[in-house]
Amino acid sequence: NRQIDGKYARQSMKQKTNSKMNDAIDGHATTSCMSRHSSSGNGSGSGSKPILHEALSMDNRTSIQDKTTGSAQSDVFKWTTFLLLGGIILGAILPQNPALPSATWRLLSSIIGYTYFLSWSASFYPQIIMNYERKTTRGLSVDFCVLNVLGYCCYTVYTTTFFWNQHIIDEYKHRFSSDEGESAEVTVQGNDVAFALHAVVMATVTLSQIGIYDTFTARPPSKRVLVIILSTIAFCIGYVCFTWIVKGSIDFLGFLYVLGTIKVGVTIGKYVPQALLNKSRQSTVGWNVLNVILDLTGGVLSLVQLVGDCSNLRDWGGLFGNPTKLFLSMITIAFDLVFLIQHYILYAEKDTYSQLPLEAQEQPSIQTA
Repeated sequence: NRQIDGKYARQSMKQKTNSKMNDAIDGHATTSCMSRHSSSGNGSGSGSKPILHEALSMDNRTSIQDKTTGSAQSDVFKWTTFLLLGGIILGAILPQNPALPSATWRLLSSIIGYTYFLSWSASFYPQIIMNYERKTTRGLSVDFCVLNVLGYCCYTVYTTTFFWNQHIIDEYKHRFSSDEGESAEVTVQGNDVAFALHAVVMATVTLSQIGIYDTFTARPPSKRVLVIILSTIAFCIGYVCFTWIVKGSIDFLGFLYVLGTIKVGVTIGKYVPQALLNKSRQSTVGWNVLNVILDLTGGVLSLVQLVGDCSNLRDWGGLFGNPTKLFLSMITIAFDLVFLIQHYILYAEKDTYSQLPLEAQEQPSIQTA
C-alpha cells in the first residue's frame, strides 16, 4: 500500500510540475510578444498599435473563427430564406409576361425573375451597412464604385426604354422578326426595370459613402476611370450625331444597344480593380462576402430566366436580342467565383482588419495598376 501511495504521489507531483512549466511558457510567450510590439512602436516613433491577436491562445483564435463562420452561415441562411419567400410572393401577385405561351413557365419565370431582382438588389446592402459600421470604405475599390454608377445609369436607360417605349418595342419586333414573318418578343421584363432603378440609387449611395467617411481627396478615382467616363460620354454623343447625319434620323434602338454594350464593358472594368485590390492587399477585408454570394445568386437566376424564356418562346434569337442581360449574368458569375476563391481559399486566414499587415491597415488610398 505504501508503494502504491508513493507511486500516485510521484505522478501527482509530476503533473503539477508540468502544469506550472506550461503556464510559465505561455506567460513568457505572451509577455515577449507584447514587449516586442511595444519596443518596436517606441523605437520607430510611429506609434503603431500592437497586434493584440498574437497574444491570444490558439484555442481563443479557433473559438473566434468558429463564431465568425457560424454567424456568416446564419446570415446566408436568413438572406436566402427571405429572398426565396419574397420572390415567390412577388412573382405570384405581380403582373406576369403575357407573351410567354405556357402558364406554368409564366409563373415560374416571374418567381425566378423577382427572386433574382431581390438577390441583386439585396447585394448592395451588406456593403453599405459594413461601411456605416466601420465608418470607412477602405478595402472597397473607388474605381469599382465609380464605374458601378456609370454602368447602372446606362442599364437603367436601356431597360426602361425597352420596357415602356412602344416605338422601340415595335422597331425591335420589326428588325428581329423571322423570315416566316413571326415577330420577335422583347425579353426585358418588369423585374429587370425594377432592379435597374434600385441599383442606380444604391450604387450612388455606396459611392457617396467614400466621400463621407474617407473623402475623395484622400481616395480619388484613378485617371483611367476619368478617361473611361469622358470617353463614354463622347462616344454616345458621337453615335447620335453620326446616325442623324447618315440616316437623317437618330437610331434609338441602336443607341440602346450601345448603352447595353457600355454596361457590359463597365461591368468587366469595375470588377477587375476590386480583384486586383484584394490581391495587392492579400486580403478581402472591407469587401463583404455576403454581397458576393447574393450577387452570384442573382446572376445565376437572371441567366436561368433568360434561357427559360427563350426556350418557352421557341426563339433562341432572344438570347442575343437581349445581349446585355446575357453577358451581365455570365460576367457576374465568373467574377463572383473569383472573389469567393479569394475570400475562402487564397486569403482565408486574414479575416479581420487587425490581421492585415500594418502598411495595408494604414494606407489611406490604394490605386490599382
